[in-house]
Amino acid sequence: MITRGPVDVVVLAIGEPRFDGSVLTELERQVAAGTIRVLDIMVLMKDQDGQHIAFDINDLQPSQMAALGFNPSETHGLFNREDADTLYEGMVSDSAVAALAIEHIWAVSLVNAIASTGAEVAMNVRVPALVVDEAFASIATSA
Repeated sequence: MITRGPVDVVVLAIGEPRFDGSVLTELERQVAAGTIRVLDIMVLMKDQDGQHIAFDINDLQPSQMAALGFNPSETHGLFNREDADTLYEGMVSDSAVAALAIEHIWAVSLVNAIASTGAEVAMNVRVPALVVDEAFASIATSA
């Protein structure tokens, strides 16, 4: 029996940073629905002069951290200074990067149900959403 779901690390490159709260709102919605849990967040910016600015999940209000299902003592620190340095290397001036570690908690009960039948996951492949959209568009055009 597993107690944790699979984790995706998603890095978002933001050419012209516009932090309007919509991503945080959607993350809160997904957490409230029991779909995901945010394990760690790192937001990095590089200004016009190439100076580095880092925002940490601990910069959020406690209510926002709770809404994300985030437990700082348990999972904070998955992203470290080395990760930040690697991401800064690829950034241009006046840009931002957001790195998210997202646990898929919906998978815990499914995987445990599968395991209870004696089955094992033999293969697991993640197909990017854009590829899925293109595949369905191709099917629709050829039909």
